[in-house]
Amino acid sequence: MVLGSRNSLARICVLLMVAIYVVMPKLANAGCGCDKPPPMPAAVIPRVASPDMLVTFFDPSFVVGQPWNITFNSGQVAATLSATVEMKRDITDATGTRQTAQLAVAVPSLPPGPCSIHLSAGTSSITIPADSFVVIGRPVQVSQQNAEIEREGYTTAAGLDGTLYVAVGGLNQVCDAMSFQAELDGYPLRFSDGDVLIFNSQGYFIDSLTPLSHNHFSISLGDASTSNALSYYRHSFAKYCADHMPGGPKQIDPKDPNWHLDGTPHVDYSTVIFAINGHFDSGSAQQPGAVSTQVDLRTSLGNGTEVWESEQPEEGN
Repeated sequence: MVLGSRNSLARICVLLMVAIYVVMPKLANAGCGCDKPPPMPAAVIPRVASPDMLVTFFDPSFVVGQPWNITFNSGQVAATLSATVEMKRDITDATGTRQTAQLAVAVPSLPPGPCSIHLSAGTSSITIPADSFVVIGRPVQVSQQNAEIEREGYTTAAGLDGTLYVAVGGLNQVCDAMSFQAELDGYPLRFSDGDVLIFNSQGYFIDSLTPLSHNHFSISLGDASTSNALSYYRHSFAKYCADHMPGGPKQIDPKDPNWHLDGTPHVDYSTVIFAINGHFDSGSAQQPGAVSTQVDLRTSLGNGTEVWESEQPEEGN
């Protein structure tokens, strides 16, 4: 069966969730702790992932213990994996009380781009269209230090709707406050307030860069050969890191890393994905498919004097 109508409903729900977030009458913070609304129900969560990232499939036809073949089709390249349906806590239920039959696999090594997925088990089949899933480039890795990172020939993807995705990883090793300044060399993309959303590798919605977020981001115009530059200021995660250490109050459940041992949801900040809706100087939109560019990323540790550096109370949740 084709899940187009259910995926369309899921996209509408995500847009509504983002709209509610944007109009909240308060200044937003750069990320936060584990007290976040769960991902919206969908046939596949997350809907954007790089090779080796874990994705989970949901369907009412799943039977625990049943083996399925999962074929990813990105461009002209296909890869098939096998997995067995398990009964696990449902990431879309923040209470952690609902158990759901689900399939989980790591995304195979595929070229970036919109990706359709076909699942089959005997005479049963499920098709997830390419407008519902995107394979993106592997995350640009950072660490807890001042650094200038140049990733030449970095290849990622724009989805069928023209949204560009760039992932940053290694943030589980960054507990101090840090600022990030990034631009794309050779890809003169223009974007402004409201054009950038941030998600994590589990599908959680993390942040929306709107005027309400001007306390922790800014955008400056690029030149003829570079994109606009995004500066993003990420507050301290010291308490978050300490709480998630072995023996801490938010230690992660090793059997199911979407949850803490105390049964509450775990929101992972190891990798964040920037979803950028932009256009070029000609007014043309981004074309779907693979995008190759050079990523220039500068990271700077906070010096303890800026307002944005302070960890927010939610981090302790």
